[in-house]
Amino acid sequence: MSSTTHVPSSSLDPFSEEAIAAGPQFLIDLCESAPIIWLEKYQAYCTGRHDLTQKILRDWQTFTSTIKAFGPREHIPNILVAEDPPDHAAHRDPIMKLFTPVALAKYQDYFDQCADVLVEDLVRREYVDGFSDIAASYVLKVFPDVLGLKTVERRRLLDFGDLAFNSTMPMNDLYKECKARSGDVLEWFNQQCVRAAITTDGIASEIYALGDKGEVSADTAYLLVRGVFTGGFDTTVLSIASGLKAFADNPEQWDKLRVDPDLMRPAFEEVIRLDPPSRFLGRGVTTDTELAGVALKAGDRIACFLGAAGRDSRKWERHDAFDIARKGVMGHTSFGFGLHSCLGQAVARMEFKAIISALAKRVRRIELVGEPVRNINNQASGWKSLPLRLVG
Repeated sequence: MSSTTHVPSSSLDPFSEEAIAAGPQFLIDLCESAPIIWLEKYQAYCTGRHDLTQKILRDWQTFTSTIKAFGPREHIPNILVAEDPPDHAAHRDPIMKLFTPVALAKYQDYFDQCADVLVEDLVRREYVDGFSDIAASYVLKVFPDVLGLKTVERRRLLDFGDLAFNSTMPMNDLYKECKARSGDVLEWFNQQCVRAAITTDGIASEIYALGDKGEVSADTAYLLVRGVFTGGFDTTVLSIASGLKAFADNPEQWDKLRVDPDLMRPAFEEVIRLDPPSRFLGRGVTTDTELAGVALKAGDRIACFLGAAGRDSRKWERHDAFDIARKGVMGHTSFGFGLHSCLGQAVARMEFKAIISALAKRVRRIELVGEPVRNINNQASGWKSLPLRLVG
């Protein structure tokens, strides 16, 4: 630990099942007493302040992505997420052109059609589960389709995602137990990403074509496909489920959205501000520096807890309120910040807009009819069970 008198020390474990089940509130309480906290169990710093999170994520020279706060992730490719320039730019720049809103616009009609078909079925049911019946059913249909995944065993993608995102904390029991029950899901997933296993008309095929043209190497193209698949479904499923929960808890906001569809974009941002689908982002300190008056040394590690940053009362008025017309909501850090901001965020926004718009056209009220259950995962945050009634 760096020699400093400014940093409170905590013996609490933000990766215990109880902490994860408590959602963002645990992280808020953990980080509230000071700008930077020392986590005794993990010998690492953490922060839940919005301004510090932005500063850390923006300054890749001082706070490198090549070192993670809690150790290397076993099942998430290091490409992009654990790279800094120039390697990061060499890999992100070629693929980024495939994920701009303009490039993705050709898929909007397909997203909308699939959402309409699903919702037509859902509104006939007495009860639905917001996670499995709405969010997972939708995303596991459209996202693999536009990427070009052939497999019909798409629910296994959730099993792989559970393993991959648990691996952000490689030392704890939650990850070890997940790994023990995962069976051959890792080998299965890797096989879904090889060129022979994808269609010729999806985004994955376009990524492999970057290798054909020499913009990236063939091996890099495979890793990029694997990385896009890894990061592109769990977090979006959880974001949609969190949106359904927020609208069920705040029916006046649902009424507001149904009247004014232009609020769809800020509604999505407000959902992930309040309940980010990723619990934290971690960095390593490359050189002696000072942050919020704390002396950090090269080799230190620090985690930014996004659930706390998203509800930092120093940044957000009525920080716990769900307000889909909130001004300045795009300043959240739930997609990361700076050059490592989420590659697939435009896809996530399109998927959210399509399924929520389809529901808004047919559903007057979203009602909770049972106790929701949190997703217990070291990284991926949201609701794993969300019993709902869709009132037409």
